[in-house]
Amino acid sequence: MNKQQLSNALHVGGTLENALTGNYTLSASSVVQEALKLTQKHFWRFLPATLLLAGANVAIFFIALSIMLDSPAVLFDALLGKQPMTEDLLASGRIAIFATTVLSAPLYAGASLMGLSHAIGFRTKPRHIIKGMAYALAVTMAMCFISALQSVGNQIIPLLGIFLGIAFSMTILLICEKRLRPLTAMIVSFRAITKKLIPLTLVYIVIAVLFVFSYATGGIALLFALPFMFNVKGVLYREMFGVGIEVTVSQEGDDDSSSGDGNKEVFNA
Repeated sequence: MNKQQLSNALHVGGTLENALTGNYTLSASSVVQEALKLTQKHFWRFLPATLLLAGANVAIFFIALSIMLDSPAVLFDALLGKQPMTEDLLASGRIAIFATTVLSAPLYAGASLMGLSHAIGFRTKPRHIIKGMAYALAVTMAMCFISALQSVGNQIIPLLGIFLGIAFSMTILLICEKRLRPLTAMIVSFRAITKKLIPLTLVYIVIAVLFVFSYATGGIALLFALPFMFNVKGVLYREMFGVGIEVTVSQEGDDDSSSGDGNKEVFNA
Protein backbone atom coordinates (compact mmCIF):
# COMPACT_ATOMS: atom_id res chain seq x y z
CA MET A 1 0.00 0.00 0.00
CA ASN A 2 1.44 3.35 -1.01
CA LYS A 3 1.32 6.34 1.28
CA GLN A 4 1.79 9.92 0.10
CA GLN A 5 1.81 13.05 2.23
CA LEU A 6 1.63 16.56 0.83
CA SER A 7 2.18 19.66 2.94
CA ASN A 8 1.45 23.29 2.19
CA ALA A 9 2.51 26.16 4.42
CA LEU A 10 0.05 29.05 4.54
CA HIS A 11 -0.11 32.41 6.28
CA VAL A 12 -3.39 33.83 7.52
CA GLY A 13 -3.96 37.41 8.66
CA GLY A 14 -1.47 40.18 9.37
CA THR A 15 2.30 40.15 9.69
CA LEU A 16 4.75 40.88 12.47
CA GLU A 17 6.18 43.82 10.53
CA ASN A 18 2.79 45.43 9.96
CA ALA A 19 1.84 44.91 13.60
CA LEU A 20 4.95 46.75 14.79
CA THR A 21 4.33 49.68 12.43
CA GLY A 22 0.56 49.80 12.95
CA ASN A 23 0.05 49.28 9.22
CA TYR A 24 -3.23 47.37 9.49
CA THR A 25 -6.89 48.08 10.17
CA LEU A 26 -8.64 46.94 13.32
CA SER A 27 -12.34 47.43 14.03
CA ALA A 28 -13.42 46.83 17.62
CA SER A 29 -17.00 46.04 16.59
CA SER A 30 -15.88 43.55 13.92
CA VAL A 31 -13.60 41.76 16.37
CA VAL A 32 -16.35 41.48 18.99
CA GLN A 33 -18.93 40.29 16.46
CA GLU A 34 -16.61 37.62 15.05
CA ALA A 35 -15.62 36.46 18.53
CA LEU A 36 -19.30 36.14 19.48
CA LYS A 37 -19.95 33.94 16.44
CA LEU A 38 -16.89 31.80 17.19
CA THR A 39 -17.95 31.41 20.82
CA GLN A 40 -21.42 30.27 19.77
CA LYS A 41 -19.99 27.88 17.17
CA HIS A 42 -17.38 26.24 19.40
CA PHE A 43 -19.06 26.74 22.77
CA TRP A 44 -19.62 23.14 23.85
CA ARG A 45 -16.17 21.99 22.72
CA PHE A 46 -14.43 24.95 24.35
CA LEU A 47 -16.41 25.06 27.60
CA PRO A 48 -14.79 22.00 29.29
CA ALA A 49 -11.32 23.42 28.62
CA THR A 50 -12.15 26.83 30.07
CA LEU A 51 -13.82 25.20 33.07
CA LEU A 52 -10.64 23.19 33.65
CA LEU A 53 -8.64 26.41 33.53
CA ALA A 54 -11.03 28.12 35.96
CA GLY A 55 -10.97 25.11 38.29
CA ALA A 56 -7.17 25.02 38.26
CA ASN A 57 -7.07 28.73 39.13
CA VAL A 58 -9.45 28.26 42.06
CA ALA A 59 -7.51 25.24 43.34
CA ILE A 60 -4.13 27.00 43.15
CA PHE A 61 -5.57 30.11 44.82
CA PHE A 62 -6.98 28.16 47.77
CA ILE A 63 -3.81 26.09 48.16
CA ALA A 64 -1.69 29.25 48.20
CA LEU A 65 -3.98 30.84 50.78
CA SER A 66 -3.94 27.69 52.91
CA ILE A 67 -0.15 27.80 53.02
CA MET A 68 -0.09 31.42 54.21
CA LEU A 69 -3.21 31.52 56.40
CA ASP A 70 -4.68 29.16 58.96
CA SER A 71 -7.91 29.19 56.96
CA PRO A 72 -8.72 30.81 53.57
CA ALA A 73 -12.11 31.72 55.06
CA VAL A 74 -10.40 34.44 57.10
CA LEU A 75 -9.68 36.47 53.96
CA PHE A 76 -13.23 36.09 52.66
CA ASP A 77 -14.67 37.10 56.03
CA ALA A 78 -12.56 40.26 55.87
CA LEU A 79 -13.75 40.98 52.33
CA LEU A 80 -17.35 40.64 53.51
CA GLY A 81 -16.70 43.00 56.42
CA LYS A 82 -17.13 40.35 59.11
CA GLN A 83 -13.68 41.14 60.49
CA PRO A 84 -11.00 43.82 59.95
CA MET A 85 -8.90 43.68 56.78
CA THR A 86 -5.27 43.70 57.87
CA GLU A 87 -2.11 44.33 55.85
CA ASP A 88 -1.15 40.68 56.29
CA LEU A 89 -4.45 39.53 54.79
CA LEU A 90 -4.07 41.90 51.84
CA ALA A 91 -0.52 40.70 51.24
CA SER A 92 -1.62 37.06 51.40
CA GLY A 93 -4.36 37.75 48.87
CA ARG A 94 -1.95 39.45 46.47
CA ILE A 95 0.58 36.64 46.74
CA ALA A 96 -2.12 34.02 46.17
CA ILE A 97 -3.35 35.85 43.06
CA PHE A 98 0.23 36.16 41.78
CA ALA A 99 0.90 32.44 42.34
CA THR A 100 -2.38 31.51 40.64
CA THR A 101 -1.65 33.63 37.58
CA VAL A 102 1.90 32.31 37.18
CA LEU A 103 1.30 28.62 37.89
CA SER A 104 -1.75 28.39 35.62
CA ALA A 105 0.15 29.97 32.71
CA PRO A 106 0.58 26.72 30.69
CA LEU A 107 -3.18 26.04 30.77
CA TYR A 108 -3.84 29.70 29.93
CA ALA A 109 -1.52 29.29 26.93
CA GLY A 110 -3.41 26.19 25.84
CA ALA A 111 -6.76 28.00 26.01
CA SER A 112 -5.24 30.91 24.07
CA LEU A 113 -4.06 28.54 21.34
CA MET A 114 -7.54 27.04 21.16
CA GLY A 115 -9.01 30.51 20.65
CA LEU A 116 -6.43 31.16 17.94
CA SER A 117 -7.33 27.88 16.24
CA HIS A 118 -11.00 28.94 16.16
CA ALA A 119 -10.00 32.30 14.65
CA ILE A 120 -8.34 30.61 11.67
CA GLY A 121 -11.12 28.11 11.06
CA PHE A 122 -9.96 25.03 12.95
CA ARG A 123 -11.97 22.97 15.39
CA THR A 124 -10.57 22.05 18.77
CA LYS A 125 -11.12 19.42 21.43
CA PRO A 126 -11.09 19.92 25.21
CA ARG A 127 -7.80 18.03 25.53
CA HIS A 128 -6.07 20.63 23.37
CA ILE A 129 -5.77 22.86 26.43
CA ILE A 130 -2.68 20.87 27.42
CA LYS A 131 -0.89 22.05 24.26
CA GLY A 132 0.35 24.96 26.32
CA MET A 133 2.48 22.52 28.34
CA ALA A 134 4.95 22.46 25.44
CA TYR A 135 5.78 26.08 26.26
CA ALA A 136 5.43 25.77 30.04
CA LEU A 137 8.77 27.29 31.05
CA ALA A 138 8.61 30.23 28.64
CA VAL A 139 4.99 31.19 29.32
CA THR A 140 5.44 30.80 33.08
CA MET A 141 8.45 33.14 33.01
CA ALA A 142 6.55 35.65 30.87
CA MET A 143 3.49 35.55 33.12
CA CYS A 144 5.75 36.06 36.14
CA PHE A 145 7.29 39.19 34.59
CA ILE A 146 3.93 40.56 33.47
CA SER A 147 2.23 39.94 36.81
CA ALA A 148 5.12 41.58 38.67
CA LEU A 149 4.98 44.66 36.42
CA GLN A 150 1.20 44.86 36.77
CA SER A 151 1.47 44.60 40.54
CA VAL A 152 3.96 47.48 40.64
CA GLY A 153 1.79 49.48 38.23
CA ASN A 154 -1.29 48.96 40.38
CA GLN A 155 0.61 50.21 43.42
CA ILE A 156 1.50 53.43 41.56
CA ILE A 157 -1.71 54.09 39.61
CA PRO A 158 -4.42 51.43 39.10
CA LEU A 159 -4.89 52.56 35.49
CA LEU A 160 -1.21 51.86 34.84
CA GLY A 161 -1.70 48.24 35.88
CA ILE A 162 -4.69 47.95 33.54
CA PHE A 163 -2.69 49.51 30.69
CA LEU A 164 0.18 47.07 31.20
CA GLY A 165 -2.27 44.16 31.21
CA ILE A 166 -3.59 45.24 27.82
CA ALA A 167 -0.15 46.08 26.41
CA PHE A 168 1.28 42.64 27.23
CA SER A 169 -1.88 40.66 26.36
CA MET A 170 -0.43 39.14 23.17
CA THR A 171 2.77 37.93 24.85
CA ILE A 172 1.66 34.34 25.46
CA LEU A 173 0.51 33.77 21.87
CA LEU A 174 3.69 35.36 20.50
CA ILE A 175 5.72 32.87 22.53
CA CYS A 176 3.67 29.90 21.35
CA GLU A 177 3.00 30.82 17.71
CA LYS A 178 6.03 32.93 16.77
CA ARG A 179 8.43 31.09 19.12
CA LEU A 180 9.69 34.36 20.61
CA ARG A 181 11.56 34.51 23.90
CA PRO A 182 9.55 35.84 26.85
CA LEU A 183 11.13 39.30 27.05
CA THR A 184 11.14 39.68 23.26
CA ALA A 185 7.47 38.67 23.11
CA MET A 186 6.63 41.23 25.80
CA ILE A 187 8.40 44.00 23.90
CA VAL A 188 6.75 43.06 20.60
CA SER A 189 3.30 42.88 22.25
CA PHE A 190 3.81 46.27 23.91
CA ARG A 191 4.97 47.97 20.71
CA ALA A 192 2.23 46.47 18.54
CA ILE A 193 -0.66 47.12 20.92
CA THR A 194 0.30 50.73 21.64
CA LYS A 195 0.00 51.37 17.88
CA LYS A 196 -3.73 50.53 18.04
CA LEU A 197 -4.44 51.27 21.69
CA ILE A 198 -7.88 52.89 21.28
CA PRO A 199 -9.68 50.09 19.36
CA LEU A 200 -7.97 47.45 21.50
CA THR A 201 -9.01 49.22 24.69
CA LEU A 202 -12.62 49.25 23.45
CA VAL A 203 -12.45 45.50 22.87
CA TYR A 204 -11.08 44.86 26.34
CA ILE A 205 -13.75 47.10 27.86
CA VAL A 206 -16.36 44.74 26.37
CA ILE A 207 -14.55 41.79 27.98
CA ALA A 208 -14.38 43.64 31.32
CA VAL A 209 -18.11 44.39 31.20
CA LEU A 210 -18.82 40.69 30.58
CA PHE A 211 -16.73 39.69 33.58
CA VAL A 212 -18.46 42.25 35.80
CA PHE A 213 -21.79 40.88 34.59
CA SER A 214 -20.51 37.39 35.43
CA TYR A 215 -20.02 38.36 39.05
CA ALA A 216 -23.50 39.92 39.10
CA THR A 217 -24.96 36.60 37.91
CA GLY A 218 -23.10 34.57 40.50
CA GLY A 219 -20.57 33.34 37.96
CA ILE A 220 -23.10 31.90 35.50
CA ALA A 221 -22.22 34.36 32.73
CA LEU A 222 -18.57 33.39 33.22
CA LEU A 223 -19.37 30.20 31.29
CA PHE A 224 -19.70 32.41 28.21
CA ALA A 225 -17.24 35.17 29.15
CA LEU A 226 -14.18 32.91 29.40
CA PRO A 227 -14.50 31.25 25.95
CA PHE A 228 -15.39 34.64 24.48
CA MET A 229 -12.24 36.24 25.92
CA PHE A 230 -9.95 33.62 24.39
CA ASN A 231 -11.72 33.82 21.04
CA VAL A 232 -11.29 37.61 21.11
CA LYS A 233 -7.57 37.16 21.71
CA GLY A 234 -7.40 34.72 18.81
CA VAL A 235 -9.11 37.11 16.39
CA LEU A 236 -6.95 40.03 17.54
CA TYR A 237 -3.75 38.02 17.18
CA ARG A 238 -4.70 36.85 13.69
CA GLU A 239 -5.46 40.38 12.54
CA MET A 240 -2.34 41.87 14.12
CA PHE A 241 0.43 39.30 13.67
CA GLY A 242 -0.96 36.65 11.36
CA VAL A 243 -0.73 32.90 11.84
CA GLY A 244 1.46 30.39 10.06
CA ILE A 245 -0.38 27.12 9.44
CA GLU A 246 0.48 23.87 7.73
CA VAL A 247 -2.21 21.93 5.87
CA THR A 248 -1.20 18.29 5.46
CA VAL A 249 -3.03 15.95 3.09
CA SER A 250 -2.35 12.25 3.58
CA GLN A 251 -3.31 9.77 0.88
CA GLU A 252 -3.30 6.01 1.31
CA GLY A 253 -4.18 3.42 -1.27
CA ASP A 254 -2.99 1.33 -4.19
CA ASP A 255 -4.53 3.64 -6.77
CA ASP A 256 -5.12 7.33 -7.30
CA SER A 257 -8.16 7.42 -5.03
CA SER A 258 -7.93 8.65 -1.46
CA SER A 259 -9.88 7.44 1.51
CA GLY A 260 -12.49 9.60 3.15
CA ASP A 261 -10.39 9.76 6.31
CA GLY A 262 -7.18 10.67 4.52
CA ASN A 263 -7.34 14.45 4.85
CA LYS A 264 -5.92 16.05 7.93
CA GLU A 265 -5.64 19.69 8.85
CA VAL A 266 -2.85 20.48 11.25
CA PHE A 267 -2.32 23.82 12.98
CA ASN A 268 1.31 23.87 14.06
CA ALA A 269 1.12 26.56 16.73
